[in-house]
Amino acid sequence: MAETTLGSFAAYRQMTTEVRDDLLKLQNYSETMKLTQNAASIDEVLKKSADDSFDVAVIGEFKRGKSTLINALLERDVLPTDAMPATATLNRVTYSIKPYAEIEYRDGRKEEIEIEKLAEYVTKLTEESEQRAATVKMATVYYPTNYCKNNVDIIDTPGLNDDSAMAEVTLSVLPTIDAALFVIMAQSPFSEYERDFLENKLMTSDLGRILFVVTGIDRLDEDDVDRVIQSITERINKYVIQKAKKLYGEGSPEYEVYRQKLGTPRVFGLSAKQALKGKLKGDNALLERSCFPAFERELERFLTEDRGAITLQVQVNKILAAASEIVKTVKLRESALSMGEEEFKEKYENAKAKIAEIRAHREEEYQKTDDSADKLLTDLRPMISSFWDELTQDAVAVIDSEPISKEDTKKDKVAETQERIMKKVQKTTEDKARLLTERIQLKITDALGREAERLLDFEGAFFNGVDDIQQSFQTTGSSSITDPQSLKDMAIGTGAGLLLGGGLGSGIFVGYRAGGVKGALLGGAVGLGGALGVTLLAGALAIPVTWPIFILATVVGTLGSKFAVNKFIIGDVTEKFRGQLRDAVKKHYTELAQKNDLEKTVREQIGTAFGNLKAKINSETETILRDLEGTLAGLEREIVQKQVLEAKEKEELGEMVADISEIAGRADELRHKLTEILER
Repeated sequence: MAETTLGSFAAYRQMTTEVRDDLLKLQNYSETMKLTQNAASIDEVLKKSADDSFDVAVIGEFKRGKSTLINALLERDVLPTDAMPATATLNRVTYSIKPYAEIEYRDGRKEEIEIEKLAEYVTKLTEESEQRAATVKMATVYYPTNYCKNNVDIIDTPGLNDDSAMAEVTLSVLPTIDAALFVIMAQSPFSEYERDFLENKLMTSDLGRILFVVTGIDRLDEDDVDRVIQSITERINKYVIQKAKKLYGEGSPEYEVYRQKLGTPRVFGLSAKQALKGKLKGDNALLERSCFPAFERELERFLTEDRGAITLQVQVNKILAAASEIVKTVKLRESALSMGEEEFKEKYENAKAKIAEIRAHREEEYQKTDDSADKLLTDLRPMISSFWDELTQDAVAVIDSEPISKEDTKKDKVAETQERIMKKVQKTTEDKARLLTERIQLKITDALGREAERLLDFEGAFFNGVDDIQQSFQTTGSSSITDPQSLKDMAIGTGAGLLLGGGLGSGIFVGYRAGGVKGALLGGAVGLGGALGVTLLAGALAIPVTWPIFILATVVGTLGSKFAVNKFIIGDVTEKFRGQLRDAVKKHYTELAQKNDLEKTVREQIGTAFGNLKAKINSETETILRDLEGTLAGLEREIVQKQVLEAKEKEELGEMVADISEIAGRADELRHKLTEILER
């Protein structure tokens, strides 16, 4: 494998191509040795890697220059921009030789349009376009841009504070992307909404993949640029720490660990407008003044190293596991065909008994996993049971602390007063519900990572058990093929987590091994340097990472409605009004609690997560066991038929083993490099 790093798209493509070529060779060797399960498992990894791409979302308040930033990345005026809030839908830009746009409507319809007409479907530039945009789910722009040719899709999002429904759409996208560019305007940091977004709306697990982009530095005095960037960096850090205090509890061990690993937020000051002009006109001096190239290099490194390393680690582990199985099968075939029929049958019966023992051991581990899931639910019950009470208490506190005058309770003012208070109640409820559900999600993620760590002991026992079966067929002088001991060392002796890290979407385990629970949350890199750990967790173990948002919708979805408060109050009108509003809110929360069984929802999430962990183990172990059973059954037939290993086949098998040994050596070298990246 070429001496290279992952810091650029070109290097990453080269490395993924080399890894893919080695996987294809191993797939071919698996088919030669009739290891059908091994070949199918490799094919699964190959298909996943072929569809692999980087998704980068651009988020922020409206009119922060998000679309201009995207156009600067693409080096073209692809997305519409305007002095008024423009983007009203999710817009994805992806590579295509033919430029066109596809509109996906909320009712499921799709329509292909010319790119020149895009503004008529996705903006608020006219009343007609705004009405049409309300029916659009997403617009995908296909365009021949060099940036997207690197398997990068760019997602333009509506302004976070432009419309509450659109803000939720943007927030729901975050768990599914590889990187987010949070755009801030140099002239007016920080708005109240930007502060609230960082401190309350953003999940802590999302922080590891955010790059903060401060646009418009060309409008600042040159001497002020560094000071402004430093000030924004400090404020981001402050808001993030405030969120961590709420989530973990100030002074808790989890909070202290988080602070130590937090690092410095990645903040880039630039001028997207200058960058776009410089690229369009070929003005390199203007491009350099924009400070855009440094930002592009870091984004490229971030995607290919922090996120790409996890993807490659999964594929490399598959190479090592598959290579080990093929070589052992070659050795088994050569040794078995040199035996007499009776000797083979005796060893075969012992092997079948050993395989049954391995499967029985696996069932015992499954029971332990079920016990861990049950314990997790028990541990979460106090948090679950207090969920609605905490929401109610916070809502009541808002009502009790809100100033209400007699003027506010007059007939022509009472509806306005109620609406004002309920908006504050809804805001408080949203923030608290997000916090509580995120705490639950963190507990599930942590427990799942620890369970995966515990299963390493079973993994070691499994590989040793299979190795013992294969070794039992070896006799002195039965094999002339050199046994590459390094394969066994690489596949078993390193604690690499090949069962969890060798298949699809296993970044959760790779991440957890590298950095504990924060490694799992941040995708494998310690601190804020990780990629989409939580999304990889969802891919591997099917946890819907947006479920806190789903729960939140059921909690606050009806808070905007008018409560049945008597508007003709006699006596101490302010306190009676406050009391009636308080009672109405309490009743509303009680009804919501009865309609929404939070414990059932959490139980389902835990069941799905731990159930899929078992399914992952089952899939990887059965791949090996079934191939072993198939090999032994085939050998039995050949021995009964008095077949022997011909000299030509022996020579071919020796060449195969030598090639596989080289493949495994390259993979092991790459794995060490990837581990260094993940453990930085």
